[in-house]
Amino acid sequence: MNVSEARRWITGILRDAGVSSPGLEACLMISEASDLSRSAVAADPDTPLGRETVSRLADMVRRRAEGEPLQYIFGSWEFYGRPLSVAPNVLIPRPETELLVEKALELLPEEGIFLDWGTGTGCITMALLGERPGLSAVAADANPAAVRLAWKNLNASGLLSRCFLWHSRTPADIPVPRDGFHMIVSNPPYIPTARIPSLMREVLHEPLSALDGGPDGLLWYRKLFVSGPEHLRPGGWMLFEIGDGPQGEQLREIAPSSLEFKGIFHDLSDKPRVAAWIRV
Repeated sequence: MNVSEARRWITGILRDAGVSSPGLEACLMISEASDLSRSAVAADPDTPLGRETVSRLADMVRRRAEGEPLQYIFGSWEFYGRPLSVAPNVLIPRPETELLVEKALELLPEEGIFLDWGTGTGCITMALLGERPGLSAVAADANPAAVRLAWKNLNASGLLSRCFLWHSRTPADIPVPRDGFHMIVSNPPYIPTARIPSLMREVLHEPLSALDGGPDGLLWYRKLFVSGPEHLRPGGWMLFEIGDGPQGEQLREIAPSSLEFKGIFHDLSDKPRVAAWIRV
C-alpha cells in the first residue's frame, strides 16, 4: 500500500463514520504512523508504506471511527505552538483557549506570579511561562492525573523550575505568595450538566469532571469567586474562559463587589470566550 491508497482507504472509513475532516485526518494519521512529514504525505503519493505502518494505521482508523479523539490516539498535540502530551483522563487543549493566553499576556506584568486553576495538561501555564521569562506560576488541579501530566509537560519543555504544581479539590486550598497573585487564570468546567449527553461523541471520550460545570455551568466559577479575590494583590486580574450564550452576563451578576468587571472578549468565531475582572 502506498500513501495515495492509504489516504483513500482512511478517508472513506472516516467519512462513513461521520468525521468532519476525513481527508485532513487521513494525512495526519499517515504522518503519525510513518516517518513521513505532513508535507511529504501531501507531496509524495506514491511512497510505499511498510507493513508495520499499515498495521498502526489500521488501529488508529478503528479507534477514530469509534469516536475517540485524534489527540488521544496520537498521545500528543500542539497548543500555542508548543507540543505537549495528552492523555484520556485529562481534557484536550482547545484552540479557542489560546485567546485566554493572549489576553493574559496583555495584562500580566513582565515579572510576576499567576495561578492557573484547573491546569489540566498545563497548556496555559506552559504558554505563559514560555512567552514571558520573568513569570512564575502555581498550577493546580483537582484531578491528580492532570497534575502528573502537567508535570510531565512542564518538565519536557524546560519550564518546571518556574512552576509550583499543586493538587487540590478546591481553589481555597492553594499556596498563595505573600503579596498575592498578579493574576488568576482559569478554564474551569463550564458545561451545564443537562447538556453533557448532547455533546459531540468525541467530547464524550473526555473526563466528565473536566466538562461538567454543575446545573447551570457556574459551579467552579462560584468557588473561584469565593476564594479568588483574597488570593489576588490589589490590581490583580481574574481571567476566565467562558461558554457561549448568557454565561458571561451570568458571571457578571454573581461576581463579588471586590472585583470590577472589565469586559468579555470574543474568539475568532465571534463567540464570547474570555471574561475579565480586576481586584479593586
